[in-house]
Amino acid sequence: MRTHIKICGFTEPVGLQAAIDAGVDAVGLVLDPSPRQLSLTDAEQLRASVPDSVQLVAVCGRPDLDTIQEIHRVLRPDFIQLMADAMPDPKYGLPILPAFEDGEDLEQRVRQYCVATAEERPLVLTDGPKPGSGILADWSRLHGLGEFTRLMIAGGLRPANVGDAVQRLRPWGVDVSSGVEASPGVKSPELIHAFVDAVRVAEGSMEGRHD
Repeated sequence: MRTHIKICGFTEPVGLQAAIDAGVDAVGLVLDPSPRQLSLTDAEQLRASVPDSVQLVAVCGRPDLDTIQEIHRVLRPDFIQLMADAMPDPKYGLPILPAFEDGEDLEQRVRQYCVATAEERPLVLTDGPKPGSGILADWSRLHGLGEFTRLMIAGGLRPANVGDAVQRLRPWGVDVSSGVEASPGVKSPELIHAFVDAVRVAEGSMEGRHD
């Protein structure tokens, strides 16, 4: 299975182009307070460089409905990533990617979301205990979540450990931000390529395995 690769937190075009050249599946632009925060105007400018073959994700925290709708209108993202406890009513028809913070009740919260959506294997993102900080998630809480979701994992991933995560958890997708940075908000093209290569090598090593 090919792992979906998403890289978030671009603030300048060099890193964004490096990710596109490396063959990532999705890029995220952060609109929530953080060292990687963009204004909607700056995000719109970067968005113009993203080809149709690469998904655009507007990464937010817990904005109000008016803000979410404005982001959707201006950026036309494939997904708007929100914390799962700040989801708007489905009646608005917004393309939402729910993000779940790590915690002892993680599986319970994800299952409750899945029941509420009534969607078969919905797409969900699980993050570390402090999203955007680079703190490693507790992988032991993630085993089994992929059986009833399209699980995208984040939280402390980097080139040195993402291959292990792919082999151990076999997620639908992986998401990274600080793990491929030269400094907060500035992506390293070398680390981006190393991250993508590590994912693809891990996939190749699993071919033919049935464990």
